[in-house]
Amino acid sequence: MNYAIVLAGGTGKRLGAAVPKQFTEMAGRPVITYVLEVLEQAACVDGVCVVTVPAYEQAIWEWCAEYGYHKVKWVVEGGDTCQASTYCGFRGLEGIAKPEDVVAVCLSTGVFLTEEILEDTFRVAARYGNAMAAMPCIYNLAETFDGVTCDAIHYKETHRTLNLPWTAQYGIAKALYDRAWEEGVQMSETAYLPTLLLHYGHRLYLSKDTSLNKLHLTTPEDTEILTAILERRNHNPSVG
Repeated sequence: MNYAIVLAGGTGKRLGAAVPKQFTEMAGRPVITYVLEVLEQAACVDGVCVVTVPAYEQAIWEWCAEYGYHKVKWVVEGGDTCQASTYCGFRGLEGIAKPEDVVAVCLSTGVFLTEEILEDTFRVAARYGNAMAAMPCIYNLAETFDGVTCDAIHYKETHRTLNLPWTAQYGIAKALYDRAWEEGVQMSETAYLPTLLLHYGHRLYLSKDTSLNKLHLTTPEDTEILTAILERRNHNPSVG
């Protein structure tokens, strides 16, 4: 079985909206519904767990009823960080997912997630234990610790940009999260499923990504860009 965890627990401070960014309206619909629709239509997804803030749990169920999202079977409360919320999602699947089942962690504001991306991340994770959406870097990376000086260049040819979905076999990820929680490590604002796996000695495996999937709703400028693309698609569904 393949499951998806949708992270919808952020407050959207950088966006500056009155409500969390994943629940703002974009091109006539709440942002999170774009992701839920892809998951609903993807044949490779068997069930969805949404991790969110308590104030919006009922709204999510109402949107699922309104738009016909039957794969959303669990809505659970998130934590203080992205990592803690991800752990909440894996705990929400406890007693449901089997160790060999595969779980893709998706972002509620990643409105350009596709079935092709999901199919590949599940395929890679089923074979190797994990999969991280990735694309080649288009620029060289300057290493800096003060934002002013640089003493090292990381060349684009040997680097990739990581993105969500972050995917792993349930048994592997849940065991590592349980261990990290007990040891009090890998739960900060800079920790994620990929860093958790690396911390405990796991190699990461890369799966497909797209340039559009890298567009997330984070700033007011993102709102303009994403709205323009979505409205164009609504006007002409054949536009990719």
